[in-house]
Amino acid sequence: MPLLGERGRLSAPDEPGSPQRCEQPVDGSEMRSAAPDQVDLDAAALRSAVQYATQRGAQSVRIYRHDCLVARSGNDPVTEHQRLTGWSMTKGVVSTVVGRAVTLGLLDVDDPIGNHLDGLDDGKAAITVRNLLNQTSGLRFAWLNDLWAAGNADSTADVLARPFEATPGSTFLYAQTTVTLLASVVEAAVGEDFQAFASRELFEPLGIRDGDWLWERDVAGHTQGFAFLQMTPIAWSRLGLLLVGDGLWAGQRLIDASYIEQGRTGSPANAGYGFLWRTNVGDWFITSDPSHERKQSVPWPGLPRDAFAYSGLFEQDVVVIPSLDMVVVRLGLPPELFGDPLGESPGLRPAYDWRFNRLLMHSVTDVDVPDPGPWVYPGPAAPAGPEHIVEPSLPPFNIDLP
Repeated sequence: MPLLGERGRLSAPDEPGSPQRCEQPVDGSEMRSAAPDQVDLDAAALRSAVQYATQRGAQSVRIYRHDCLVARSGNDPVTEHQRLTGWSMTKGVVSTVVGRAVTLGLLDVDDPIGNHLDGLDDGKAAITVRNLLNQTSGLRFAWLNDLWAAGNADSTADVLARPFEATPGSTFLYAQTTVTLLASVVEAAVGEDFQAFASRELFEPLGIRDGDWLWERDVAGHTQGFAFLQMTPIAWSRLGLLLVGDGLWAGQRLIDASYIEQGRTGSPANAGYGFLWRTNVGDWFITSDPSHERKQSVPWPGLPRDAFAYSGLFEQDVVVIPSLDMVVVRLGLPPELFGDPLGESPGLRPAYDWRFNRLLMHSVTDVDVPDPGPWVYPGPAAPAGPEHIVEPSLPPFNIDLP
């Protein structure tokens, strides 16, 4: 006999003692709920993790396992229907829209962008969709120039006017408006407005309604690919649940599983970054700040190695963990602004994600997740490279330095 969840019916277990799995609604209603012990999670440990995240600034925390909502923060009854910004999680959504276009046969990840955009010189035309997904376009990037272009210019035209600083595919350069360029490539390939395509082909099948999201554009009308997408926590969650389900939603194939497999695998240029998704799969990664520091570790030491995520500024995250069939959503204020309820290190604030992930993984009772141990101060961060903060020779500065 099926068991009852908080908001609806759970599917019957495959056999006695097996964990529950919840049905995926095709309308805008919430995922079904389950008690933690029904999906092999310890309720007390799970509650501790959610409380920790909330005390460190989270406006929404949502934990799903086997497609069931098993925990949410005390703020969520208020915030779960409010549009919250994801910052660079927007990049991951662009990748998911690319995956839908690839699945429909309208685009290939190894297409040169010159196949879809006219008037490019040979060098720019040869940049591939994969290069843009992996942040290996080779185009010159500096934060202040890029952000100025996003707010004041045709940012697609601006990025296409940039010089190269590396051979495409060879070097990870975490950029911003290159992702807006990618959205423009998709738009050209599918033959319609990027947001209209995303809404019909991705959001609507997931039950994400028009009022659940708002996506800003630049002054030329291009969808901002790198940030400025707001969605409700429920909507953000569904995008993660689509990925943990290998691209299937309620029996419908939305994203080809091979695209997701490629997308959650790092590139030779950055083992910890796939198709605009951060990933734990490699043994090293390059940071996304202007230092582009190489670290001989994984981004999330407390999570299984197959974890990957939409990831944005101030710890906005939709973390997907296939081996645990789990999705973890955190949206809110910068954790660094809030004291650590587990105790501060002298003069330092411990890394939020380290401590939260460690608490969360302690709740898993059916899989032995390696414990990274207590957080330890890793030493000072590498200095930021000034060449990736501001480039005086590029717009809007265009200054000839002596």
